[in-house]
Order: sequence, then C-alpha cells, then structure tokens
Amino acid sequence: MVNCLLTYFGRASVKLAAGNCVIYIDPYAPGDYTAPADLVLVTHGHDDHNQVGLVTLKPGGLVAAPAGAVAAQECRCVREGDAFCAGPAQVRVVPACNANHPRDVSVGYVITVDGVTVYHAGDTSLIPEMADLAPLGIDYALFPTDGHWNMGGGEARRCADLVRARAALAIHSSPMELYDAGRAALLAGPDVLSLEPGRTLALTSSQPAAD
Repeated sequence: MVNCLLTYFGRASVKLAAGNCVIYIDPYAPGDYTAPADLVLVTHGHDDHNQVGLVTLKPGGLVAAPAGAVAAQECRCVREGDAFCAGPAQVRVVPACNANHPRDVSVGYVITVDGVTVYHAGDTSLIPEMADLAPLGIDYALFPTDGHWNMGGGEARRCADLVRARAALAIHSSPMELYDAGRAALLAGPDVLSLEPGRTLALTSSQPAAD
C-alpha cells in the first residue's frame, strides 16, 4: 500500500505528502510549492537550502532549522539529538557535517509519517554516527553525491551500507547545478532508486499494517 509520495525538485529540495500532511525539506529548486506545509525542514543556512519564502505554512505549521539558518520569524531552532512531532510527522534531528559544513550548524533529519521513515542526510560526508541510524528501520535514505561540497557517490554507497535503509537515493548531485545524472549514478547498488528532478515516487512502509 502506498503511504506517502516523495517529489524531488532538484538540488536537495524534496516534498513529502502523506494524506493531508505536507512536508518540504531544503526548499530552493524550482517546483510546485503551492500545497501549504505542515512542516518545513532546513538542514543548514546555505542559500540553496533555506528558501522558506517559497512555502506557505498551514495555520500552526512549523519551520525547523539550525540556529541562524533561516530568517523566518516563527522558526523552531533544532540541533542534533532533538526529536519532535509536527502533526502526524515524527522528526529526529541527526548529525551531518564535513569540511564545508560545520557540525554545529548542519543537521540531517529522519522523518516518520504514515508508517514510512525517510532519512534526508543534508549536506554531509560519511560520519560514524550514521551507523546509529540502522536500528531505526529507515525505508528511504537520501544522500548527497556532488563530490565537491559533499561526498561523492562511492562514499555515499558506504553511507547507505551503514544506514541499511531499504532504498537509497542520490540528491545534491551537482556542485553548482540542480542535478547531474552522471554523479547521481555513482551511488550504485540493487537498493538504489533513480530520482530525477520532477519525479514523484510512491513510498511504501516496510512495517506490517496494523489490524
């Protein structure tokens, strides 16, 4: 059964829609932002990740980001180790970092909504703490693969092996553009799903349905 739809806009910009719940992660790339959001998640403060003005919040909607990452007046400041709920979505804030993205101002997110668990790694390279995510039962893991500001596809493959999600997907595949098919393809393996800008994937849960 389809639980959730994931739409990729390009760069690291993703939309999750599960029932009436709408979540945007790292809004920046051109796409359909017309559906008002229950939740906007920003991984860090670089301009190609934090364009929250593209999104309209529902009444009671929430923007969450590391301190200083966005200028939104109503913003929940988060750091690794935090956990919170926004409507039906449960969110864990997890580490993300490399030489270009200091750990104290960068995060990733693990989001569970309607039985599906998605890991958006943010801008990062391999870090040992990714192994701590394996027990969470992640269904879909999104990793950067640009090989310049972040790790490349080979290193992302090692991250996918640590996280042990059911499926791995490449995002942020170009150093400067919205998408680079060649660099995205360097994240390879039988668990990898293709994710070009504009594509929507139907996500399913690995958990058995409740009686």
